[in-house]
Amino acid sequence: MRKGKEKLFWFLTGSQELYGEETLRQVVSNSKVIVEELNKGGALPRKVLFKPVLTTPQQIKKIMEEAVSDSECAGVICWMHTFSPAKMWVGGLSVLNKPLLHLHTQFNERLPYESIDMDFMNLNQSAHGDREFGHITARMNIPRTVIAGHWSHAATQKRVALWMRSALAVDESRNLIVARFGDNMREVAVTDGDKVEAQVKLGWSVPTYAIGDLVGYREKVATSDIDSLIDDYKERFNFSYSDEEYFYKHTRDQARSELALEQFLDDIGATAFSTNFQDLYGMEQLPGLAVQNLMAKGYGFGGEGDWKTAGMVR
Repeated sequence: MRKGKEKLFWFLTGSQELYGEETLRQVVSNSKVIVEELNKGGALPRKVLFKPVLTTPQQIKKIMEEAVSDSECAGVICWMHTFSPAKMWVGGLSVLNKPLLHLHTQFNERLPYESIDMDFMNLNQSAHGDREFGHITARMNIPRTVIAGHWSHAATQKRVALWMRSALAVDESRNLIVARFGDNMREVAVTDGDKVEAQVKLGWSVPTYAIGDLVGYREKVATSDIDSLIDDYKERFNFSYSDEEYFYKHTRDQARSELALEQFLDDIGATAFSTNFQDLYGMEQLPGLAVQNLMAKGYGFGGEGDWKTAGMVR
């Protein structure tokens, strides 16, 4: 399976120019600390990428447009270090179509009651800013996840990780190609479905390919590549058979199908597929072992033309 670039999550900190350069420099510094510690914690499945602190409507809209167009960005995490007037966010939130996490936290785990002063209160207004941000996302009915808790706590990071995995699934769905070799099993309803609606709602592309297309790929598989894959099978599986010649004939056929399928899927950019036992013209057998090995590599699969299961498995 071809590997794309690793997905990232952008960390956007909200503030405003009212506070002055010294305060904003501290906002930048504190935001970087949070990002660095989240990445060092080991709980998150992907890295968080710090982005410049946002203080104007123009900056916010620009960064959201960049997030939308950047294929490596899988989602956006927003945190208000200070108060950040929510009307500044309307334009940016209006264009964002990627998963949004509102991280309702504060930089300090505990308040320094002995030394707290107006400068500290001016800098640390997350309770105020996050409530304002929460208001506008609710007012705009923006799909989002809200996580409240200190960013350093394991429980908070675990919840962020769960959100990330959901966001990665959304990203995968929007780019998913499920290749169908033939149609679903004749007269069966549950494996049928509205492929146009799946593309509109989920982003799935579900094209069909003739089994002859796969047969053509099978014919091009080199004998040496089959030999290498059989050696790999021997290392991973304990074979048991009564007729060695018969067994290896069919096992080699499975190896041929696995190599052909993987090459075909990679060539069209598909990460899931379905087959149908009623459409095997030119094939000697269903690609059973081949399918199991491809699923182990991360490909989604559904039998009898079940493209919906194939997509969900992926």
